[in-house]
Amino acid sequence: MEDDPRLAAFHTLCDVDRGEFADHAASRRLSNLQAADRGLALELAYGSIRLRSRLDAELALLLDRPIRRLDSRVLHWLRLGLYQVRETRVPDHAAVDETVRGLKRTVGPKAGGLANAVLRRAAREGPQEGAFPDPEGDAEGYLTTWGSHPRWLIRRWLSRWPLASVRRLVENDNLAPPVTVRVLGGEVDSDRDLTPADGVRLVPEPGWKSMFRVSEGQPERVVGSLPSVVQDPAASAVVDYVGDGLLGPVLDACAAPGGKTLALAWQARDARPFVAADVSARRLDRLREPVARLGLDVRLLLADARAPAIRGARTVLLDAPCTGTGVLRRRPDARWRLGQDKLDSLVALQRELLDAMADLVEPGGLLVYATCSLEAEENEEQVEGFLVRHGDFRREPPEPTWVPDGATDENGDLRVLPWKWDTDGAFASRLRRS
Repeated sequence: MEDDPRLAAFHTLCDVDRGEFADHAASRRLSNLQAADRGLALELAYGSIRLRSRLDAELALLLDRPIRRLDSRVLHWLRLGLYQVRETRVPDHAAVDETVRGLKRTVGPKAGGLANAVLRRAAREGPQEGAFPDPEGDAEGYLTTWGSHPRWLIRRWLSRWPLASVRRLVENDNLAPPVTVRVLGGEVDSDRDLTPADGVRLVPEPGWKSMFRVSEGQPERVVGSLPSVVQDPAASAVVDYVGDGLLGPVLDACAAPGGKTLALAWQARDARPFVAADVSARRLDRLREPVARLGLDVRLLLADARAPAIRGARTVLLDAPCTGTGVLRRRPDARWRLGQDKLDSLVALQRELLDAMADLVEPGGLLVYATCSLEAEENEEQVEGFLVRHGDFRREPPEPTWVPDGATDENGDLRVLPWKWDTDGAFASRLRRS
């Protein structure tokens, strides 16, 4: 643990470089900081990870040597320093001085001179001309460097969507997401601010029922002051898309971290039993406190969804493991971990999970398949393949009032596209067994 925000950010970057997930590293490294310092450290760490390619494109012109020849610790500090100069309101002199001080403390005195020269030049000259390709002439190069996304992913997206949509998607991924909550229970006036406790203010999210943005206060205080769950509108739309009047038994087959579980269990209080299963005991255990706090009758089951330890269910939600390309703004390091091999392995796993759920759903029952991915192989192609293999299932579109207008496609599948809604991305398909 550190008591200096820049040191905490630096050590978070080092942990991520060694393979740790950014949220886990930040949770540990930032735990000793005051609230304001914690916010600064999180912005610096997450921002430097999100904009890694943008920062490196400039550093390549500012340095007198190839980036690959730098000590990784020096590179982390240079990214942190340049991020402050380009992307924050931190005064340039403070960004340079604090970066040099941190570098000397963690690497050694000799390394300070390089950082001092590079960052002062960056502050003096402004953005480096030639660091980024022209967006019209070389869209792929621009979105890879300035947009700071892997080339293979940009190439995929440009082959499917217009440049303007991909550019909006990339811009959305590079912004820190707001904190939003789904308020549970009763008819919530979604046109008025809510102030459930002192220092807590919730502002309605237009177009999304029961969804509010946390304008003041910490999320912990929000969920402690009224029945609610921290959730993006896209994830909340999946819960609404599952539908009303669910019949039990209900199985949430891949439940952790549990946001959809809590909202769905609240919505389907009369559907019993309600089982939340997950293959990870650690992740499943995190559901115990909110389940108890909300007074929900949810049974937690440690199980691999490929071999579920229950006989059958009338309603199944399979929120499948996926690449998460619809939530890259929340997982700053995820874009750098993905590749075609990872996508292929997840598609194979999703197919296996779907086939296991098909055997579990009782005749007349409902299977809802969902992901937070934007990739066709994980979404519509996965559903089409499932329907070919399982002729006793058919798509069943939702009622028109369940999700916002324009959030479903011609097949009745849910599609929340980040560049259209300024939210995360989500996909879901309702599959009824005959």
